Amino acid sequence: MSEMYAWLQESIKEYYQFVRVLKRQEGKEVLLYQHKETRIPVVIKKMKGIYPVYERLTGIKSQYFATVLENACDGKESLIIEEYVDGISVADILESKVFTKDSMCRIGIQICDGLYALHRCGIIHRDIKPENIMLQSDGAVKIIDFDAARIYKGYEQRDTIMLGTIGYAAPEQYGEAQSDERTDIYALGILMNVMLTGKHPVNETVNGKIGEVIGKCIRVEPKKRYQSVLEIREELKKMVY
Repeated sequence: MSEMYAWLQESIKEYYQFVRVLKRQEGKEVLLYQHKETRIPVVIKKMKGIYPVYERLTGIKSQYFATVLENACDGKESLIIEEYVDGISVADILESKVFTKDSMCRIGIQICDGLYALHRCGIIHRDIKPENIMLQSDGAVKIIDFDAARIYKGYEQRDTIMLGTIGYAAPEQYGEAQSDERTDIYALGILMNVMLTGKHPVNETVNGKIGEVIGKCIRVEPKKRYQSVLEIREELKKMVY
């Protein structure tokens, strides 16, 4: 066991108190803890495997995605302390209603800001979907869950590990090519369509200008999509401001 991993384990025992299990599946536990003195909640993840993206994210702060506070790996298992985001997911809202065009655009703009911050760090999220977009009480948006994320490597031709959610994952995530910014753009397009219609674009598409934006996001060939989330951000801004 690495010294950092052992230190982090002991720090959790000393400074944090277990609250409840958020998610448990094979090879992964997501737990809610709170600091014993400040009572500030945090998410602690215990996952089999090595996740270099969490090491890069440690200490990087953005108002648009959950902050990774600490990260350690013993070569077989990763231990992560992450900011707890209090709010409701887009998936939870979609269980009872779809979004208006105005509200979707305002949320989409913030997702673009978060993705741009990640992309500037060389990180591709690879799992943008309703469950991973949190809406806070003040309307602020935060992207969560970097388990499928990867660090972009310009010299590689394709991803070494194929991860993502069926229906939202871009074609290149299935071994066709390497994921890059346009991979997240594809998923964002699917997400925007689902937010407006409650359905995947193969079942129902949006009309008008927003439909054109979504259509360009989800082109099969990455070179035919928007090349940066900033382009999408500008299109969405025109519709609400």
